[in-house]
Amino acid sequence: MAKHVIVGCAGLPTGVGWPRYFQRLPYLELNALHIGPVRPAVVKRWRQSVTRARAFGVVAPAIITHEPGPKGFGPRGWPIPAERRAEIGRFRPGEVRDHGVAALRDACATLDAAVSVFRTGPEFTPSSANRDLMRRFFAEVMPAEALGDCLRVWHPTGLWDPPAAHAFAAELGIVCAHDPLVADPTGAFAPFFAELEGEDAYLVVSGLGRARRHLSGEQLEELALIAQRHQRAWVVMATNQPFADAIRFSRTATTLEHGDDLSHDEDDADHAAELDDPHDEDEAN
Repeated sequence: MAKHVIVGCAGLPTGVGWPRYFQRLPYLELNALHIGPVRPAVVKRWRQSVTRARAFGVVAPAIITHEPGPKGFGPRGWPIPAERRAEIGRFRPGEVRDHGVAALRDACATLDAAVSVFRTGPEFTPSSANRDLMRRFFAEVMPAEALGDCLRVWHPTGLWDPPAAHAFAAELGIVCAHDPLVADPTGAFAPFFAELEGEDAYLVVSGLGRARRHLSGEQLEELALIAQRHQRAWVVMATNQPFADAIRFSRTATTLEHGDDLSHDEDDADHAAELDDPHDEDEAN
């Protein structure tokens, strides 16, 4: 059984203020630095607004991990020097990447972050060239000691099969994030997920392909059982109703640990989401 199951949301949920959020949940994955620059004063204010230690995860700047689109990273996104465009993203070396690395280190230090998340897009395929870029990055630029005791997590998307992604992350000495409830029509990955265990896990549960407003009780129980096979597990909700799902998951995990009845948990989903003050949102997404 996991010694620690740490529950939160991917971004501050709409209508949820900082005080109420951290009254109910211990962890928040911040996406703001991924999208574009964040003023140091804003990052400092975020940290000062939360009394919990190790309450944040920081998604790495897109200029480290993603190739820019036709319009760059958007009007509020990271600026793209025209002469540097070809070297941006996919962990490729250069001034732009190094600027993103410095911003990430500063943010993680200011926030006392528990996790740094390196999210890669569908264009980052499992090619040998991309694997080599990641090897160099995590060996030379972002080794284990670079962020202190901040856990380094890679969140792949696209063509990476879960077994291959986890094996590659283990080779690099980092943690591979995944969605354990992701649709698997053929059941090809069921044996892999059934046996997955270890020291650290980072589970990001999305709403993709799910028509239900909330995760079902059965899904929450399945998720809790997977989390409990690790010594330490972060469970991050990016679902249609992340705040309610995260609260219900916390309850489910605690209930399973103590062997109590789960039968009325789903009835409380909407009520859990309503227990919030909608007037204190910040730019944390």
